[in-house]
Amino acid sequence: MKGRDLLILCALLLVVGFAVADSLRSDETRVESRPDDTGAQEQQEQPTSTEPGEEDDLGREFYPTVSGAPGSIVLAEAGSCAVREFDLPTGLELPNVVQRSTCDLWAAPVTAKVAVGIGEQVGDAVPFRFLDLGQPNRDLGSSEAAFGFLIWSHDGQRAAWCNGRLEGVDLELGGARRRLPECPAAYAPSGEVAFARGNRLVTEERELLRASGGITHVHFGSDDSLAVVVEGRRIERYVQGRLTEAIDLPERLQGRLPELSPDNCSAAFRAGDRIRIVDVGCSIYGGESFRGHVASWAPDGAWLAVGGADEVTFVNLPTGDSVVWPIGAAEIVWRRS
Repeated sequence: MKGRDLLILCALLLVVGFAVADSLRSDETRVESRPDDTGAQEQQEQPTSTEPGEEDDLGREFYPTVSGAPGSIVLAEAGSCAVREFDLPTGLELPNVVQRSTCDLWAAPVTAKVAVGIGEQVGDAVPFRFLDLGQPNRDLGSSEAAFGFLIWSHDGQRAAWCNGRLEGVDLELGGARRRLPECPAAYAPSGEVAFARGNRLVTEERELLRASGGITHVHFGSDDSLAVVVEGRRIERYVQGRLTEAIDLPERLQGRLPELSPDNCSAAFRAGDRIRIVDVGCSIYGGESFRGHVASWAPDGAWLAVGGADEVTFVNLPTGDSVVWPIGAAEIVWRRS
């Protein structure tokens, strides 16, 4: 959901109270084998198959190696919306391509698990299906994500979202699932689900911090930092609950969803047909811009992948070097090794 308007996400968080009341009226917390809404079921029957297939020769392509870049990328290819994964040190495409989707893609930060769109949006909900690219015939279920918002745990084994009825769900893929008291905001590194309640970020057991205003986006860093977007206009960075850096966003970036770096020191924003980097207050990067509409940070924070209509560019920020692949990306996620 990188390119979606942050104000939509804000609306989701503001209806948390309604989600609580609504979820208590229903005992249904399982991941449906088909989306709940009848309209969504009809969409799933249309030719937007998400089954990894072999009839089209999409897999096992080679692209230029991205020397020194860790991990792999998963992307929804511009145009066809095929979901494909590539190993970056070798440039080799991994098998088990998802031939078609709706270009909605939520990929786990590690493991081969993904969620892909399977039909047109129904009301405020986006139908999706869970897949394991390493086990393409394994059925992991499907549901719909309110406002297209879904989060993954840091180990890639769990996902959480609010469905079309604004019922919060926390799912261990292939295992247990449980109802959440409200719509989730993020997974904490401890594995707890975190919720945004006004200016407070909490889990079911404790309060994590209090921001200067209503929290509309949350990102846990790989270095024990935590960043929150406040009312779509300000980014605040915390370490051990203490505010360390903050920046008021320029008007042209307000209401946009940032792609925050692993250390929460930099934020990449889409602005028109370019991705712009903003220094949150502790970064050596800031002011750079690259042509494209989606972006994802490397796990080490030294690289940025920028996807455009016709190409993906891997930028080494410390050196300024880049590698360009001739493949467009509607969505892109950089996985850890």
